[in-house]
Amino acid sequence: MFILDLFITFAVIVSAWATGRLIINTLSMRTESRVINFVLSIGLGVGVLIYIQMICGFTGSFSTLQGWLTVVCMSILGILGFVLHKPVFKDQRVSQLLPSSVLDKLILLGIGILSILYLLVALAPTLDGDSLAGYLLVARDFAKQGRVFSATYAYTNLFPANGQLIAVLGFSLKGQIVAQLLTVWVMGVLAALGLYSIGTKLFTSRISLIGVFIWYSMASVAVLSASVKVDLAWAAFEIISIMTFSQWYFTRRNQRDWRWLIITGFFLGVAFGTKHATAFTAIMLAIAVVYRLYSDKNVPLKTWLVSFSSIIVLALPGLVWVVRSVVIDSSLGFSGLGLAGESGFYGFFIYVWDMSMLGNSNSIEGPNGKSIGPIFLSILPCVILLRNIDTKIWHINLYGLVVLLISFFVVQRARHILPALGLMSLTVGYVINRLSISSPRLGFFIIILLLLASSVATATWTHINFVSIETVQRSLNIIDDREYFTRNLGNFSRYPSWEIIRASNDLTNEESVIASPGASNGFYLNRPLLSFAQTPHDLSNANDFVALLQQNGVTHVYINDFVVNERGHEFAWLTSKGFQNEFLLKLICSNDQCLYELR
Repeated sequence: MFILDLFITFAVIVSAWATGRLIINTLSMRTESRVINFVLSIGLGVGVLIYIQMICGFTGSFSTLQGWLTVVCMSILGILGFVLHKPVFKDQRVSQLLPSSVLDKLILLGIGILSILYLLVALAPTLDGDSLAGYLLVARDFAKQGRVFSATYAYTNLFPANGQLIAVLGFSLKGQIVAQLLTVWVMGVLAALGLYSIGTKLFTSRISLIGVFIWYSMASVAVLSASVKVDLAWAAFEIISIMTFSQWYFTRRNQRDWRWLIITGFFLGVAFGTKHATAFTAIMLAIAVVYRLYSDKNVPLKTWLVSFSSIIVLALPGLVWVVRSVVIDSSLGFSGLGLAGESGFYGFFIYVWDMSMLGNSNSIEGPNGKSIGPIFLSILPCVILLRNIDTKIWHINLYGLVVLLISFFVVQRARHILPALGLMSLTVGYVINRLSISSPRLGFFIIILLLLASSVATATWTHINFVSIETVQRSLNIIDDREYFTRNLGNFSRYPSWEIIRASNDLTNEESVIASPGASNGFYLNRPLLSFAQTPHDLSNANDFVALLQQNGVTHVYINDFVVNERGHEFAWLTSKGFQNEFLLKLICSNDQCLYELR
């Protein structure tokens, strides 16, 4: 039942929040905002949870018992925190917590509607290709094996896995839906709250609401919300690291608390262990520390040492996944260098235009509707026309510009620069707010246009996820997985059909391994899906190829004609009719897909 999934997710987040609150109170950290305190508490709690999961994963301790013990122990710590540090509750009406402006209420309503839509898609089994071929697959198999291991059949095997560890907990506690809720929906909400916290710290609530709405309504964020990729979890931790860093950076010299740098290092470590792109943010924050201390003048050496060591020490655990990658494959991990699309001086502007209007830059993946929207191109440049600009705007814009330039030379995809896009969204909010102050009618008109434009963009995403894919009935458990997959898998020719999935799940041998030419998207087969595209030119003898299959534990073969033709595997041994007649036993064929048993 979806209610049980939501309850378990809520229990995990409450335990994380309570644990984080204990840490904050123990460190005697003070924040000027309830929202900042709330975000910081959840972030710290989830970070601690990830490191507990990491220890359990490398010691082979994943299990349902371990998952619940983790939640219970963190809850006990939270209760201890309430006993030691009794909360002070102020008598406030709900109306006092909401924005007073009608316009702000409209923006907040828009954010709330988006969050509900994202929640509904997270409550149904994802049909996102990368999730089924990698992210979700690795998390499920980590939980099934009870440990972190090298899942060579998943393309994300060498990726940093902090994000997958969150999903592992979801699988341990109940199953796939809890894993999706924790990894994507909760982390997306946390990222939005973190962005709001930065905005209120640096600017105003109105600017924050506009910025959060722009970021949260982007097609890139919407597409991620229907997946189980780790990008929203990464964005949440990196945004919170920037939030905590701003508590130190934008404070007067005699009021700076170096403990904020410790917490910043903690979140940088968690973020780096989720996505290596955090290395660039870490470098820029280090440069910012140098700038701030140098501009203070006559800063003692001890302050320099404390400032940098505070960040570095707690960021080091993020290197665990780099070490793992080196041990497994003698590489530092995924670099993304092979994914860049455009190049050259003019290529940068094409990249920015395509990302804004179409989606990804012109690369192997294509746009796929993952755009960031035209709002950045149309409003962000107007910042240079304003007078008496808050200097903090230039600091966050410099960060965004540097990240944008780096992404041009590495991975030209919006999801790899989500935190920078969030800060640039705040700049857009700042520009719109300044225009509203100088001309209330103009500001009101722009915000209404923004809401309408977002509605049009969201309508396309909504049609895909609630009409083309019949999501709501499965989200609310009105239909079961069989009906859900039967209705929807026909829209995805490269995915195994429901008949193939059912046959695979009915295999009596739990150790079954399936081979396929160009294997991918095999999560719902519930068996390892290995790729074998060798042809007679690679192995001239069919018996040698069969020996290769047996060496890898292959017991079954899956053939999808669409994938075979799409990827040019027509001459592979597995697709040869003669090979199939001699070595394979047909179990089931449906919709140009077949499942065989290796004789």
